Amino acid sequence: MTTDDRLINSKLDILIDQIGRLTEGLTEIKLLIQQQAETAKQQADSIKQQADSIKQQAETARLQAESVNKLVALLEQRSLSP
Repeated sequence: MTTDDRLINSKLDILIDQIGRLTEGLTEIKLLIQQQAETAKQQADSIKQQADSIKQQAETARLQAESVNKLVALLEQRSLSP
């Protein structure tokens, strides 16, 4: 094997190592992106559930306010009646 062949083989080994590291890095990035996507999906689901709960609470508060208004009206009528 000539000196040029050894130099070429050495450079090829370096390139192969660098490509391997790059591939590992890209795989790690891909996994991180997948994890972040799953986390974002879970957060979106949680936010939707919270929004639904808030809507239900708002409706309950509205109904309670109506009931209180009716009770106040009844009490006012009774207090005005002789």
